[in-house]
Amino acid sequence: MKKSVLVVFLLIMTSAALTLQGCVKVNNYGSLEASTPTINVQGEGKVSVKPDEAIVRFGVQSDDVSLQKAYTDNTDNMNLVIGDVKALDIAEEDIKTSSYSITPMYKRDEKGYQIPGKPSSFRVSQTLEVKVRDLSKLGDLVDSVVAAGSNTFGGINFTLSNIDQVQEEAKAKALEDAREEALMLSKSLGVKIGKVIRINTSSIQPYPRAMMANEAMLAKSAAPQIQPGSMEVTARCNVVYEIRQ
Repeated sequence: MKKSVLVVFLLIMTSAALTLQGCVKVNNYGSLEASTPTINVQGEGKVSVKPDEAIVRFGVQSDDVSLQKAYTDNTDNMNLVIGDVKALDIAEEDIKTSSYSITPMYKRDEKGYQIPGKPSSFRVSQTLEVKVRDLSKLGDLVDSVVAAGSNTFGGINFTLSNIDQVQEEAKAKALEDAREEALMLSKSLGVKIGKVIRINTSSIQPYPRAMMANEAMLAKSAAPQIQPGSMEVTARCNVVYEIRQ
């Protein structure tokens, strides 16, 4: 009786092990790919779009021998700048302080080395980052903040509000490009492509195109005309197809 139970138990364990092994093989795409004739192709898709938003970075830098005076001047000037930004109907959630610093300044000798001792002055710097959702306001914004007292400018970066949608469109084009490549190669080889075994995709979001302000732009009394141009979103993919004879 004991031997019969032991035999049944071993049979059950052997069956379970075979079942698990089968599951591993089904999900092991590397093994499937190694044991199946395949064709490996790459595809690329590009979508050219016009930016519809911009990130503008600018600030106020104040220097004085008195830390309190530098701090007060900086606060007052930045408040004026922020007031002018809000006057252009830019929402508060699109205005944020990206940096704030208080730096002691020291005298330096003729070789540029810092001279030990107390600070000769203090520098207070504050930088704002403003998202402009209506690009028609961009020139007026630059003109307004400069007139209000902004004396540092970090540039303009053009971006897309629907970047995810554009990336998906680029990926779809990349996959179609890969399929066309696979069909062309399979026809040349006299075979047919079957199911997809593996797909890897990646998209390249363009670094926001930057525009730096120059002295001529900042010196103009009229609002500068700023053109966003266009951006290109690129997606690439690697697709492995099964080959059917």
